[in-house]
Amino acid sequence: MGILNKIAKAVEVLTEDESVEKGNDFEKYVVGLFDKKYFSIVQWSTDIARKHDRYVEADAGPDLTIRYVPTGEIFYVECKFRSDLYEGKLHWSSPEQLKRYHDFARENKHPFFVAAGLGGAPSYPEKMFCIPLEEARYPALYPSVFEKFERNPDKNFFWKNGFLK
Repeated sequence: MGILNKIAKAVEVLTEDESVEKGNDFEKYVVGLFDKKYFSIVQWSTDIARKHDRYVEADAGPDLTIRYVPTGEIFYVECKFRSDLYEGKLHWSSPEQLKRYHDFARENKHPFFVAAGLGGAPSYPEKMFCIPLEEARYPALYPSVFEKFERNPDKNFFWKNGFLK
C-alpha cells in the first residue's frame, strides 16, 4: 500500500469516527429531552455493525425504544443529526435504512418517529424536528415536509394521543 493510499485510509477512518461521535452525541442529547418521570428507555441500540463488517439484525431497528410511563405506551425514535441540508434537502437515511425502518414499524405496530437535528452542534442543534415515520417517505426530505414537525430544541418531549412533540 502506497503512502497516498495509507493517508486516504486514515482520513476515511477519522471521518467515520467523527460521524459516529456526532451520532452518539445527538442520541445523548435526544435522550436528555425525555423526562425520567414520564419516559423510560426500554432499549437503546448499540450499533454493533459499526464495529464489525457483519450484518446484525438488532441494528436494523431504531436507536431508541421508549415507554411513556403513565400509560405504558411504547414508541420508537431514530436519531439523525445533520450539519446542513444537501441540495436543499434533509438527507436522513439511505434507501435501505428507510425500507428497514418502515418494515420494522409495520411489524411492531408502534408509533415511530425520526428526531432530526439540523445545524449547530449534535449536543445542541440549532433546529430540531420530530417527524412521524409515515411522513418520512423518502431518504431525503424537502423543507416543506420536515418543517411542519419543527420543535423547540430546548423543550422536553411531550407525548399525547400517540404523538411525540
